[in-house]
Amino acid sequence: MAENLTLVAPMLESRSLYSNFWCGVTPQGYYKRTPDYQPIREWKRLGCFPVPMVHSTFLLDLRRESSRDLAFYPPHPDYSWAFDDIMVFAFSARQAGVQMHVCNREHYGLLPVPLKPQQNVEDESESFIHTITEALIDHDIEPSEHVFSPPSLQEKMGFDEIFLINLKRRLDRRTRMLKTFAALGLHSTLWDAVDGKALNTSQLQALGIEMLPQYKDPYSGRVLTRGEIGCFLSHHSIWTQVLERGLKQVLVLEDDVRFEPRFKRRLQAIMDDIDRAQLDWDLIYIGRKRMQVQQPEQSVDGVNNLVEADYSYWTLGYALSQRRSQEVAGS
Repeated sequence: MAENLTLVAPMLESRSLYSNFWCGVTPQGYYKRTPDYQPIREWKRLGCFPVPMVHSTFLLDLRRESSRDLAFYPPHPDYSWAFDDIMVFAFSARQAGVQMHVCNREHYGLLPVPLKPQQNVEDESESFIHTITEALIDHDIEPSEHVFSPPSLQEKMGFDEIFLINLKRRLDRRTRMLKTFAALGLHSTLWDAVDGKALNTSQLQALGIEMLPQYKDPYSGRVLTRGEIGCFLSHHSIWTQVLERGLKQVLVLEDDVRFEPRFKRRLQAIMDDIDRAQLDWDLIYIGRKRMQVQQPEQSVDGVNNLVEADYSYWTLGYALSQRRSQEVAGS
C-alpha cells in the first residue's frame, strides 16, 4: 500500500522458481521466459518492478477510477485468446492502462505450485501443507492467530520409539525439529547428543573407546574426526537403549533432517511392503549421501524404492531393528 500504485503484488515464494508474477508474455498471452525473472525471484534485484502479469495475490486500489475497468469476467470485448482467468484480468489491465507491479523488498509469503492434470488432490494437499509448514518453520514464522489449526494426533508410525538426536547447544535445531514433529503428528523422544568438540583423549580412554588400528575412511582416506566420534557415541547409546529395553524397531533422526513431502505416507508404504515381503532387515536408511555411484545398487525383491545400500555417508535418518542393535551394541 505504501507503494501508492493501482495494482501491486507481494512476491510469493515456493520450493522452486515458481511465483505469482511473469516478466514476459507471448503474443497469445501465455508465459514467456525472460532474463529479468530469475534475478527478481531470487532477490538479486530488490524493489517494485513493472511486469505484464501478477496473479493469485495482489493489492488493488479501488479508489482509482481506472480500477473500474479491471475484470476477470466477462472478458474485454477485444480479448480473443484462450479463456484463462489471470490472462483475462491482465488483458483488462493493459486495456485500462493500469500497470501491474511486483514487489520483493520483503519475504511476504508462500505459494503452492499448481496441481498437475490428473494429480491426486488429497496427496497434493498433504504435500502443500507439509511444504508450507516446513517453510514457515525455516523462516521462524509463527502461524497466524486468525487461522484455526486443529491439534494433530502424535503417533510413532508403528515404531517402538522415534529418537531425535540433538546437541544441547543447538537449541535452534531442537526448537525447529519439535515444531516440525508437532506439525507432522509425530511423537519423538529427545536424545542428548555427545558433543565431539568437547571430547578429549582422556575422556575417550575412560569410556573405553579406541579407534581401530590403521583405520581410514574408505572414501576420503582420512581418520575419524572428533565430531564423527561424538556422532558414533550418540548413536551407540541409542542402540544400547534399544537392546536394554527390548525395542523391536525404532526410527532414529538427527536434528538437521528435512522431511520430503508425504514423508509419513511414503515411509509407511515401504515398511508395509517390508512386512509383506517378510524381509529380514537390520538397518534402513531414510536419508543418506551415497558415495560409490559407479555401479547401480541391487533392488530388494518385493519392496518398492528399497535397495541394498553400498557405502554411504550420514546417519541423519534410519530405521533400526533389534537384531542389528544387539550385534553392534553388544560388541
